[in-house]
Amino acid sequence: MTVPRIRRPTDAPAPESNTHGNATPYLGNARDGGQAPAFSDIALALALALALALDDKGSHAKEISMIDTATPEDTTSAPAALTTGIETLGHANRFAVWDSEFRYDGRLRVPVGVRITKVRYAYYGNDKAETEAVRLLRGSMGVDQQYEVIDLTFLADSDVITFTLRGDLNVDAAPDKGQYSKTYPILVRVDLSNGETRTASPQVEVLWPEYIPDQGRIGRPFVRLPWDYVWGGNPNSQAGFGYVADSGYIPGDKLIVDLVNPRQGRDVPGSHSDFVYYQLVHEDGTPSHLTTTPRKLKVEGHADAGTGRKQTLGAIDLREAGDKPGYYRFLVWPQATDPSGEPSATSWDPSRPGDAFQVGSLYYRYTAPHNAQFSARPGGPPDVRLDGDHSVGYPGVRLEAQDGPVPPQTVRVTLPQGMGLQFVEEGNPGYQLTVQDAYGTVKPYPGRLSRDGQTLTFENVDLDLLTRGSRSTVWVAVKATDTTTAARTSLTFHVGNQSSQSTPIEVT
Repeated sequence: MTVPRIRRPTDAPAPESNTHGNATPYLGNARDGGQAPAFSDIALALALALALALDDKGSHAKEISMIDTATPEDTTSAPAALTTGIETLGHANRFAVWDSEFRYDGRLRVPVGVRITKVRYAYYGNDKAETEAVRLLRGSMGVDQQYEVIDLTFLADSDVITFTLRGDLNVDAAPDKGQYSKTYPILVRVDLSNGETRTASPQVEVLWPEYIPDQGRIGRPFVRLPWDYVWGGNPNSQAGFGYVADSGYIPGDKLIVDLVNPRQGRDVPGSHSDFVYYQLVHEDGTPSHLTTTPRKLKVEGHADAGTGRKQTLGAIDLREAGDKPGYYRFLVWPQATDPSGEPSATSWDPSRPGDAFQVGSLYYRYTAPHNAQFSARPGGPPDVRLDGDHSVGYPGVRLEAQDGPVPPQTVRVTLPQGMGLQFVEEGNPGYQLTVQDAYGTVKPYPGRLSRDGQTLTFENVDLDLLTRGSRSTVWVAVKATDTTTAARTSLTFHVGNQSSQSTPIEVT
């Protein structure tokens, strides 16, 4: 289906009103992890607008509390959505009417051999998914109504399909008086080759890019959602959403930030913007090692719709940074300051994921060579000491990758014969192996004890060895059943095809 494009001139503001769209007015935005309190009361919106208007007239009442503008995400849990619907990995959750576009990344688990036959979405922001997207080859980076299957994983009993979807939207209606934005549900329908249909309903908040306080248009800063070729880039400006980076390397023209502040240059609070915070966040909720906390990026703010003052993130390499493969959201929090130089209440709070604008996404699908090598050596110092005051100890081994990432391994840990040692159950439930990466993050893995009580086996253990030179430590819990006999001993760790004695153990 060919859909007419409804673009605004990039050097002119959007028209004052528009009849497209039929969504219920809403003062919210998307928050990760479900629904938080939404700022949806018109009276409250008018009160805020009045406060800002009074400020404009000289009251200088800068103590405006930050608005918790949260809109509901699809509240279906990710595991349930994966098998019965579509798991939403990310989407363009908030943008101005100038950028009425759809970006969506999803994943679904299907029976073995089942594939996608058709993808449609609700172009008008309603419950009618009538616009069909054309399938392109993985990594094509087009600019029309299209989707790509960016990963296909084969499991023992099912297949997992990850896809990216893009296209135009017609959701640029002016908000009602007293409102700053509207929220639209965008129904996504995926037909499968077994006759099944899966759906998801991500919501997008569409902002009005003006400062007219007596009409509720409060003029908070925002960032543009790049589309077509308007911001430059190769092969286009929107290639940074659903970008496939098998090697982990992302060129410097892919992640674009264009900062707009409708108050810019006026003598009112929040009238200056020149930076944003940004972060790359993995699909499991952990940040990239490149952005362990939101980082500051200098960007020239402006009030018009021109695109010449953009800033790009620059080239990055997820593999070199030691990041794990998977899907990453590119999140941005626009900032503003008052004429006094103090931070403005109109800024978006980088401590709150729901305040972020998602303006890009990356899919890093690096496959390790089968012969990825690593070494193992005893843990410590210090030695593990077991006595009356130290009843439980944690001997382990240190690991280092010669190449990476190292795929999951089987780990076997064996007690020394005749030394009076016993494994300790500290898991929930049972015995566990702990893996600690170079950044101090720990992850437990459950294991099974042999009948003779001498060996623990742990399967499918991710050693957190992602790149050449990366390091991690693994350990188990043991205790001495007889501390009357002094001895010096150790456990034996078999990690994949590597073996090593553990940290020395002193029994006193």
